[in-house]
Amino acid sequence: MNELEAAWALTWRDLVRFVRDRGQVMGAFARPLLWLIFMGKGLSASVRLTGGVDYQHFVFAGAIAMAVLFGGMFQGVTIIWDREFGFLKEVLVAPISRVTIVLGKTLSGTVVTIVQGCLTLLFAPLVGLHLGLGTFFALFGVIAILSLAMSAMGVVLATRMQTFEGFGVISNFVIMPLYFLSGGVFPVERLPGWMAVLVRVNPVTYGVDLMRHALAQPSVFGAGQDLAVLLGFAGAMIALALLWFRRE
Repeated sequence: MNELEAAWALTWRDLVRFVRDRGQVMGAFARPLLWLIFMGKGLSASVRLTGGVDYQHFVFAGAIAMAVLFGGMFQGVTIIWDREFGFLKEVLVAPISRVTIVLGKTLSGTVVTIVQGCLTLLFAPLVGLHLGLGTFFALFGVIAILSLAMSAMGVVLATRMQTFEGFGVISNFVIMPLYFLSGGVFPVERLPGWMAVLVRVNPVTYGVDLMRHALAQPSVFGAGQDLAVLLGFAGAMIALALLWFRRE
């Protein structure tokens, strides 16, 4: 029970911190909204997709992925914050295991990132998408798994970084290729060979593709393959976070 209570305490602390940070909350609203307006509206007249899919509908899955990528990755900065101000040292000397600390930080990041991802769903009517109950829960499931994977990746990076500046540089260096090579901005079917390889080895691609299944849009892979890759990536990131955090 002590371990469960400790994990929940870490989760609740980060969730409260997110809610109280108005800048972070506003950013969670503004980022996908601006992306859908400028990217979706701006390119909808010039981009023609196979299957008759409107580009604004096409980029909606990418907007969700962007919210999850930024939200999950930057939750890792809470570890650097806690290390900087001494809270992490107090947690490390508490009578709980390192596994509990990692799982607590990963879970807290996942919950906060799920909230940010679901906020994007509120903008579906702006691009002419009407989400039914089944579609909403399917998207929620994909958001939850992708949030878990990205939050664990954020923990992995945070265990190797010592400064906020270093974390910001490295996380952006990781986020941007993952996003732009995920199929969330442009179709992946007609890409050059070398880029198509990068898209296929990018785990976020399978999260975006699974969202397209939920939205009844043309997809590249099977839903089972998408789910297997996404779950495998999440498990690998959690295992790596547990391994590297032992060095704290």
